[in-house]
This record gives sequence, structure tokens and C-alpha cells, in this order.
Amino acid sequence: MTHDNHAPDTELPKFSVNVVPTNQLKCEDLRTMLNLYRRGQITPLIFGDDNKPEAAVIPFAALVRLMKYDHAHEENAFRTELSRRIQASDASSDPGMTLEDLGDELGGPAQAMIRKVLDDGE
Repeated sequence: MTHDNHAPDTELPKFSVNVVPTNQLKCEDLRTMLNLYRRGQITPLIFGDDNKPEAAVIPFAALVRLMKYDHAHEENAFRTELSRRIQASDASSDPGMTLEDLGDELGGPAQAMIRKVLDDGE
């Protein structure tokens, strides 16, 4: 099976995987995977229906690495966007927006970071 997922933020290069049909998964399969992970194996158990990969069981350490990678990627994306907006603002004759306005526009973690910086400066 070649993987070609079109869901947002999950684009991956095409690669071949073996998909276990969900109706064939047994509790013993999970025990076997856990024992393999305890011995240092990292091969995921990929399952789904109609030969389509829909979920994977991976070692917990691999999950932590992925979460750290995602967090670092989000911070880098925020810095890149902030830099782009600063450069665009510097090139414009428009007085621009306040940091509060920028935080409100970006929302989420960026908004929280900007508010923390502004609160610490007061």
C-alpha cells in the first residue's frame, strides 16, 4: 500500500506500509508490539480498513520525540511569521498595529507569548 494522505498538516511523502485490517487486530497483537517496543524495536503497528492507513501504535518515546518536533516547528513558524510581518510593517508607510493587535490577530500560543512579554515589561 502506498501512503498518500491529503489531510491538512499531515502531508507525507509517498511510502509503502503494511496495513492490518481493523477486524483482524487482536489483543495479542498489542501485547506483541509492546514486547517489541520493550526490546528497542520502533516499527509501528499501522491499521485501518480497505488497505488505507488510519492509525498507528508507536513507542511512547517516539510520541514524545514527535511532540517535541511539532512544538519546535510551531515556534519556528511563529518566529518566521512575526519576522515577515515586522519587515512588511517596516517597509510600509502605515503606522501599523500594536503588539496587542498583532497578538489578537495571530491568536493561540502567539497571543499568549505576546501578552506575557507585555505583562513582564509593565
